[in-house]
Order: sequence, then C-alpha cells, then structure tokens
Amino acid sequence: MGPEHVTITNNHDLYECFPDVTLTQTGRLVVVYRESDSHGASAFTHLVWRISDDAGLTWSDRRYLVRAERGADDVLQKWNCPRVTTLRDGRVIIVCDRYPQPPGETYGDVPPVVYLWFSTDDAESFEGPAFTPVEGIVPERLLELQDGSWLLAAHRGFPPEWRLIDRAWRSDDQGRTWQGPFVIGDKEGLDLCESGVVELPGGELVAYMRENSGRGRPAFKSLSHDGGRTWDGPYETLMGGAHRPTAGLLPTGEVLVTYRYLPGRGTRKLNTFAYLESIQSALETDVMKQSGIILPLDHDRSPQADSGYTGWVLLPDGVTIFVVNYIVDDAPRAQIRGYYLYRRMF
Repeated sequence: MGPEHVTITNNHDLYECFPDVTLTQTGRLVVVYRESDSHGASAFTHLVWRISDDAGLTWSDRRYLVRAERGADDVLQKWNCPRVTTLRDGRVIIVCDRYPQPPGETYGDVPPVVYLWFSTDDAESFEGPAFTPVEGIVPERLLELQDGSWLLAAHRGFPPEWRLIDRAWRSDDQGRTWQGPFVIGDKEGLDLCESGVVELPGGELVAYMRENSGRGRPAFKSLSHDGGRTWDGPYETLMGGAHRPTAGLLPTGEVLVTYRYLPGRGTRKLNTFAYLESIQSALETDVMKQSGIILPLDHDRSPQADSGYTGWVLLPDGVTIFVVNYIVDDAPRAQIRGYYLYRRMF
C-alpha cells in the first residue's frame, strides 16, 4: 500500500501540473503549480498558488500569480515550471522560468529566463515578477545557504548539439546582484538537467540531476565544497531513470529525494518514487559504495499517464513528510495530489 494521499485540485477543464510546496514560519503550506491546456502548453499557461492551514487536508481557492495566453503574433510567453521556498526571515519566494514559445513545444531564439516573486505576508499576496540573469528552464527552488547567500540553478541546451548543461547562479545580497553561471553538470555524451540541490550539515552541496538522453541512464550528481562556485562530477547514483529530483534533509540526518521514474525511451511516465540515503552515501562518488532505499509513491494508471514532478516539506510535527505531485490517473487531463510519507515506511 502506498502513502495516504489527498487531492489538492482536480479541475477537469485544465491540465494542472509541475507543483512545488513550502512550509511557512506559521505552519502554513503553500503550493504553487501551473495551469495549462496540455503538458506542452500551446494555448495558455497560468501560475497558481493555494494555501492550507490544516497540514494539507484542505486547500484554499486558487489564486493567480500570473497569466499568459498565446497572442495575435501566435507566440505564447510561456510560464513553465514554478518552485517555492521559505527564507529564514519568513519571506516566501516563488521562482519560474519564462520564454517566448512559437507554435510547438520548443522555445525560440530568445533564451529562457527565471523570474522571482516575493511575499512578506505569509503568502497572502506576492509582488513580482522580478527579473534575474538566470538562464534556463525547470529551475531548482531558490536555496538559502547556511551563510545567507542564495543559490538558484537551471539548465539549457547550447548549439550546435544542444546538449543540456546544468548551471547555478549565486547572490550574496538578497537577489540584488547575481554571480555566475557556475557549471554544475556538463559532460560530453550526457544531457544533464533539472537539478535538485541539498546543503548538508557540513556545508557541502549535492546536486542530483536528471540525465535526459532517453537511454535509461541513472540520475547523476555533482558536489560542491565552496557554496556552489565550483563543482566536482558528475557521478552516477543509484536512482535509475530519475527525472526532476527534489532533494532535502530529514531530522534523521538522511537525504530524501523524490522523483519521476522513467527508465528509457518506449516507457511512459507511470511511476513516482522516493529515495533515502545517508549523508555518507550522498557524498560518495563511487556508485558501488553508495547505499539507499527506494520507495514507490504512486502509479499512474491512465493511458495518457504523465506524473512525477514533485516537491516536499517536513511538517511541524517533525515526522510527517508532505509530498506534492502531478498525475493524470483518474483525471481527464492532470491533477495535483498530496501524500503523507513517514520514515518508517522505508
């Protein structure tokens, strides 16, 4: 039996996808996601947030952060994949990539750019979007490091091969100025993207990355010992076919990663997994010396299965992990679910 789940939203007229979640200092959950006409989004993309004050059991009506529809020039200014985090000063920050998309799913000649929204009232309202120099799609949530600096990662392809490269930018002044890009993952023969970054108690950073060649390769990881300025790697992990990994620390001192499982071309987006490993394993570069546990979270039964972009937080009780995910399953398009996960389930 999988983890207990709740429906956050299931609007049959919309394709609801790419969620993330954060816990504010008051114990409020904030979920952000995208509404569109399809996964590729050809007609419109709206960014939505909802709040829950009862640990995810019930959710507010949707509130719109920004809306975009295909214009008279047949170009959609596409908002793609939002993420959300809570800073130590209580502010809630949403990030999302945007790019002009002509007909079709690919973006045009203008590079995708990541924008920020800020809330100082416990996610009752947001101000933005604020431009950043971060170029790429599917950004990581903004990570506030132990020294107070910010790290923001995204990936993009570069001609002539359009091989995907994962990169990060840093800010030492609360987002007023940025330094970078700093290359997280770049290796000939690999398409490295969608990094999920976690800071370990010793200050080391581990970036888990999707490998997008479609050849069934596992997730890779890179390590940084200087706040994301330089990275060592990439190295293989035990997470086979892992897409859009979302990583964080548990009170047990272990690293939890949630992700979509897609082992290669010809398979469908059916399953969402969680992976648990020790800090020692997270820092281990030899895959033969790594050790972890994989737990299935959900299975998409739909003939149009599409699932596995996740976010998660630890609830105030210190033992319950709340995971958000998008999945088609019994919806006509796609829906957003929440799951209650516990360490004892592994």
